[in-house]
Amino acid sequence: MQFTTKMIPLAGALALAFAGAASAQEQVVKIGHVGPISGAIAHLGKDNENGARMAIDELNAKGVTI
Repeated sequence: MQFTTKMIPLAGALALAFAGAASAQEQVVKIGHVGPISGAIAHLGKDNENGARMAIDELNAKGVTI
């Protein structure tokens, strides 16, 4: 109960702090990816990376710069 009552004002303060950033003319978004690159499931990490790259390429083709 105490944790929740402390988090609500903190969440409100963070929302107000980032409200000014939303009005910026140009917004840069950085996307990170963490996945396995070795071991028995390395192929899953590579599949995830390829999917992320494909999504970025599709967005760039639509004019959204990432």
